[in-house]
Amino acid sequence: MNDKVKLVFIGAGNMAQAMITGLLKNEKSPFSIGVTDYYIEKCEQFRPFGVRIFDNNIAAAEWADMIVFAIKPQQYETVLSELRHAALADKVYISIAAGISTQSVCRRLGKEVPVIRVMPNTPLLMGMGSTALCANSLVDDNVFAIAETIFSSSGMTMHLPESKMNAVIAATGSAPAYIYLIIKAIYDEAVAQGVPEDGLMENICQMVKGSAEMVLRSEDAPEVLIQKVCSPGGTTERAMQTFYENKLEDIIADAMRACTNRAEELGKLY
Repeated sequence: MNDKVKLVFIGAGNMAQAMITGLLKNEKSPFSIGVTDYYIEKCEQFRPFGVRIFDNNIAAAEWADMIVFAIKPQQYETVLSELRHAALADKVYISIAAGISTQSVCRRLGKEVPVIRVMPNTPLLMGMGSTALCANSLVDDNVFAIAETIFSSSGMTMHLPESKMNAVIAATGSAPAYIYLIIKAIYDEAVAQGVPEDGLMENICQMVKGSAEMVLRSEDAPEVLIQKVCSPGGTTERAMQTFYENKLEDIIADAMRACTNRAEELGKLY
């Protein structure tokens, strides 16, 4: 007898694909998996692995015990209004959209239901994700723990109060893009200064990974690690002076506040 939790993804974009791939790698996964998408061809890659493919949202939701909304915020009104009129008792709903509150999901479904709100990031695709989770009062601890395995199979997780979910987008959800920009800037300037391109990107990325590991493994705070690289009158010190003069930390803080503000706007808009 198959007593696995039936988990369906409504939407088969990059994030859903990352989560499904992570779950398929876990031999002890508690889930039977299904997926549906407007572009059904996105789902077909998973059929050989036993994933059920549904051609419409209602059929997918009726089959499932847990439903993951892996869709954009602007799609919520259409999809949730469609499900509002279906007979979907005793389901758990998981939302990964920026800015959409658990209360908003309930309102669109027309009833109070268990909702888990999640903010993952794209490194889930590499099995190195960072995912924040919260839940409304109708989600019990056992259900929450089961849902968390969707994301812990592809990285780290953390629990937050819902009041902090918009802010964490700026710290982990959107933040990979900040790092990509820094990597690109370092690469472009190195090439401009004549450094050969062969192997350059790989070495820059290794530097980023190694630096992150230094922060994680060292007993020193980041500011102490900076000082350990900065020899008095040396090259790193000169580079850091440029960052401080141009207020790099303030630029990052401004960007993070803009990110959080946009999440708040999306919540009000959708």
